[in-house]
Amino acid sequence: MKTVENKLSVASSSALLLSVVKSLYMDGWGHAYLSHIDFSAVEKPAEELSRITPLFSEILLLRKQMVRYLIKQLMIEHPHQQVCILAAGLDPLGLQIAEYFPEQLTSIYEVDTCHMQEKQALYAAVSYNDARLHTLHADITHTQQMMELLIAAGYRPHEPTLIVFEGIMHYIPEEHFLKVMRCFCSRGRNNAVIMDYTIPEEEMPASFISRARALSDIMENNIGAYTRAYSRKKVMNLLSLLEAEITGVYDMQATEYVLHGYNKWFRSRGEGLLEMAAFHI
Repeated sequence: MKTVENKLSVASSSALLLSVVKSLYMDGWGHAYLSHIDFSAVEKPAEELSRITPLFSEILLLRKQMVRYLIKQLMIEHPHQQVCILAAGLDPLGLQIAEYFPEQLTSIYEVDTCHMQEKQALYAAVSYNDARLHTLHADITHTQQMMELLIAAGYRPHEPTLIVFEGIMHYIPEEHFLKVMRCFCSRGRNNAVIMDYTIPEEEMPASFISRARALSDIMENNIGAYTRAYSRKKVMNLLSLLEAEITGVYDMQATEYVLHGYNKWFRSRGEGLLEMAAFHI
């Protein structure tokens, strides 16, 4: 990455996905933040993805919208909360949370192995200097290092925390998921988690499988990572090992209906490739 004409030029999977959902950031700090990113390096692959199938952008948009919907539901559970956004990438979600929940929010910790320096530069470019927002360079699967950095930055393990685990489960084995989640387990289940995962073909309608394969191929070819699938039963088993209290599980059909009150793109259970889950640990 490099700065060109006061814009940050980006060519990464994080930028590619962010370019597809720019319509979610039409005002406020998020809009100002995106105005300082040069997406020209990812415009062509983003257009190709959308041209191959409009479902690609619809799934990403629904996922982002559902994350925000669940954040709104979960942020009102406690008068004050910390937020940890794991594998945060370039997404300005932290800015939006700080903007929309100024009273409930005590601090935000964005953790990733990439883009944290660039994010700091973007925050400076929009004159955003809220001391509650921290960007930390760490591999979330190296849990000891991650927790040491979080605590050094001010994270308090015994205070209620909302953990955003978006776009991660597709690329890590179940043992890494359990290891990360156990870092945030609390006796009173005061911590909430929002996550998504790819479902296997056997949980999809037969008519959707060919499109699901095309979508998976697109993601793997453009992001360069093998996609792991988890059945809902497997995810429920993993959550039972954490003694989690499940708030809700939503496939794309349910997600679309919750957000819009009707189904345009996804009319059957299992369509849409992804599921979302929210739970307390």
